[in-house]
Amino acid sequence: MKEIVVTGASSGIGYELALQLAAPGRRIHLVARSEDKLEALAGLIRAVGAEAAVLPLDLADIEESGLALDKLLAETSVDELYLAAAVSIFGEVKDIQAEDWDRIYRTDLLAVAQWTQKVYAQMASRRTGRIVTVGSLSSYAGYPTSVPYAAMKAGLLGLYKTLRYECKQVGVAVHFVAPGYVDTPIFDTAIYRRSSSKATRQQIAEMGFGMLSAKESARLILRGVAAGKSEIVFPGYAKLLSWLAPRFPALLIPIHNRMVKRFRELSA
Repeated sequence: MKEIVVTGASSGIGYELALQLAAPGRRIHLVARSEDKLEALAGLIRAVGAEAAVLPLDLADIEESGLALDKLLAETSVDELYLAAAVSIFGEVKDIQAEDWDRIYRTDLLAVAQWTQKVYAQMASRRTGRIVTVGSLSSYAGYPTSVPYAAMKAGLLGLYKTLRYECKQVGVAVHFVAPGYVDTPIFDTAIYRRSSSKATRQQIAEMGFGMLSAKESARLILRGVAAGKSEIVFPGYAKLLSWLAPRFPALLIPIHNRMVKRFRELSA
């Protein structure tokens, strides 16, 4: 039985990854806060012949999450780990509250590091396994008016870039995913400071980048993993901007200036 863990499985990319990974001979361990949503997803997974286990957790609660993870690892040899849980935020830095930074840090960076470290240790002892971390285009390019989110996602990129050398020598594969805009409930559950889900979606639409569905995003992730790609960036504009940002950062200045200007207009 292949044991696969998916965090953030109650919605968005995590939900779609869990569904698309489901197949006979696999057990999908579903991790998220909403037990009801996880149970509903587990039913869909079992309907296609896979097994499912539900683990309701708030990953921002590092102590509780760590205890649950230790128990899981004592009972299960994890073959694949997909880290898709995240909380987003929209607002200028001057309006961000201390509790906002704490929530984003715990969910988007610290919890990912915790699960990566513990699961990787088990995988390394067996000399096999796979870890897939869902970051963001903002990992490479930044995101004015979403600074805490972009900072944590950049941290995930740093984690991947350094861990991959350790992993390679013990037979563990690591992948970093950097999608552009994806239409998921993250916009409904985000923290907003002098903004709103409606204004944020309007601004994204005006910029002309468009949004992929969570279903298509999960398909692209799994296709990239199957092809052995270590960095999986999509769609086309995200590939271009992720390449330009570290090499020619000045080219992104007009885009970022426009983002800040329009954010202020919509929040006025």
